[in-house]
Amino acid sequence: MSNKKVINNLLLSVNKLIKGLTNEELEALETGKFKLLLEISKTKSSKSSSISLDEISIKSLIEQLDLAKSREEGFKIVKLALKNKKELEVFAKYIDVAVMISDKVDKIRSNIVDATVGAKLRSNAIQGKEI
Repeated sequence: MSNKKVINNLLLSVNKLIKGLTNEELEALETGKFKLLLEISKTKSSKSSSISLDEISIKSLIEQLDLAKSREEGFKIVKLALKNKKELEVFAKYIDVAVMISDKVDKIRSNIVDATVGAKLRSNAIQGKEI
């Protein structure tokens, strides 16, 4: 791995750490009473880390779901794009849809469609808009 990539990954880690701090923690750092420590440790290896949907495919899938006119069309789109439970979980996490470990593939797929296409359909119905 090149130095540029190592530095980029390090800065992304620091950015993620700082974004996770509360306002009180940030104020404590600012006053100088506390200091920020960076620890290097081995991350847990899991099968989900090997499953990674790239940003382009995720954004493309979101666009396709935004254009879907019905829940059934949304189900078809999700079924074609996301082949297994791990991919569904990764995508659900990306769009902030809660997934429980015990959820089956159909349940996760249903939650994703409801959170995207279903939400748009409900909103349009409330506003009296036609699709």
